[in-house]
Amino acid sequence: MKKNKHLDDIYKLPNYFAIFAIVPAVLSILACEFLEYMVAVIRPNPYYDPLVGLGMLIPMALMMELFTYFFSKVIYKKLNQIILGIHQVADGNYDITLNARKLSPFTEVAENFNKMTAELRSVETLRNDFINDFSHEFKTPITSINGFANLLLDTEVPEEERRQYLQIIADESDRLAALSRQTLMMSRLDSQQSIPDKAPYPLDEQIKQNIILLSREWTDKKIDMGVDLTPVTYSGNADLMSHIWINLLNNAIKFTPVCGTIDVVMRQEGNEILVSVSDTGKGMTEEEIAHIFNKYYQADPSHATKGMGLGLSIAHRIVELCGGRIEVKSTPGAGSTFTVRLPKS
Repeated sequence: MKKNKHLDDIYKLPNYFAIFAIVPAVLSILACEFLEYMVAVIRPNPYYDPLVGLGMLIPMALMMELFTYFFSKVIYKKLNQIILGIHQVADGNYDITLNARKLSPFTEVAENFNKMTAELRSVETLRNDFINDFSHEFKTPITSINGFANLLLDTEVPEEERRQYLQIIADESDRLAALSRQTLMMSRLDSQQSIPDKAPYPLDEQIKQNIILLSREWTDKKIDMGVDLTPVTYSGNADLMSHIWINLLNNAIKFTPVCGTIDVVMRQEGNEILVSVSDTGKGMTEEEIAHIFNKYYQADPSHATKGMGLGLSIAHRIVELCGGRIEVKSTPGAGSTFTVRLPKS
């Protein structure tokens, strides 16, 4: 591995240790010699010879020099591995890991270094996924709009087909506008540290209104909607909170089959308000659960299911700003349950 010019001080470490080790050795011998001299002055000793103490100086200093030099060599090799690892991370290589067991007494440093590189790898993967999904979500409606607009301009199409093409253009334009709005909202939420404009309001009534607002979607699929809401007054931003329930309900309706069941339950448990939305949809794997709150993530890699992959990210961020959390339980083929836990105050 090529040496870095910034590591010159590290390479000199054994010499520094050796030089510093000589100083206490010399001082201890001089102090001992001074004490023996003072004793000899007070109580004469015919066997006292100042050269005996001074004669010990050279062999003791040499032993201390050798011991410290070789000891610092061992320390230097371990520090060198850590320093070189840090430089590789600085150069963008996040795949490097250190063997913590072989780097004692720097075991904790190595373990934290490995945690850091693991987090950086995760962030890098997330960033790449974000760019890929973001570009795909924007490119798809733009391509559709462009393609059908060119068909209308360049060819003679029957009136029925023309209306179909115009409807597709209108739908894709709406989708693009919605994606832009949600992206801006997500960016705004990411920059916020607290919920603004809080006020008390009946949370159960808000959830009921959102269920009614989406009644066309779940009645078209003949979904059995079960609602059991304990009356609760919650202090929060009603507009932001509405995004949570709309997104969770939309998600449940989207993945629940025709004639399926969705249950919405709210209750108080200690100092928390629990709102759960359960469905009888296709469920999720552990891997899908681990990514569902990532921006632009969609469990369907083909993007055949209508959606933009931002709804759950927005809901998760709002709940986080409220000081709460979202729990997910799901089994493939047996549906999913999203539980929002909010602090009462």
